[in-house]
Amino acid sequence: MTGPISSFSIGLPETWHAVPSGDVPPEWAEATASRIVEGLAVPEGAAAALARQLLEVKASIDATGVRGSHSAVLVERTEVPSVQAMMTIVLGKQVSREIYDEQLGYVVENVDTAQVMGNQTIEAVIPAGVVHGAHFLIGHLPAHDDPAGVHLEERVHLGVFPEGSPDMVDVTVVAAGIGIFEDLAASVVGLLEQLEVTTGVSA
Repeated sequence: MTGPISSFSIGLPETWHAVPSGDVPPEWAEATASRIVEGLAVPEGAAAALARQLLEVKASIDATGVRGSHSAVLVERTEVPSVQAMMTIVLGKQVSREIYDEQLGYVVENVDTAQVMGNQTIEAVIPAGVVHGAHFLIGHLPAHDDPAGVHLEERVHLGVFPEGSPDMVDVTVVAAGIGIFEDLAASVVGLLEQLEVTTGVSA
């Protein structure tokens, strides 16, 4: 029987770029943005704008207070590169499928201006284990409640449960807008095919 998860890693396509954890100088964002736009005929200021987006993503990740998370952003080399999606992966110790389902129920509970407009269950099997989670379409209303100002957010929350382990790997991908992915859920499951999980042997 396998035991607790001791480590995990994932190989992502080159369009995904790691977001460092902890205290790091802001120069990392400038360096990452410059590397992404290198060789592209981008408008003046495109690299600086992308660097600001990267810093905003890191700030939002740091604000969650979740320790030990691994994060990355999707930035394709287009005429005006921008952050198209954010992924966070974190180890869930002693998190069963039942506990995870309860956590999914709280996705938008504390967001007053949000409404779940779509919720689709996701089930799959990958080399690392069984995948279980949900694909959400969330509508965020502006403060003045004008329906014309609704911002739609597409996100996927997936738990990877290795066979025989009491632990799991929690994966969240949030797209910057609707239509960036032809099928966000299928795309994330495809990325998780490269997830490698190491477990210890139970005593």
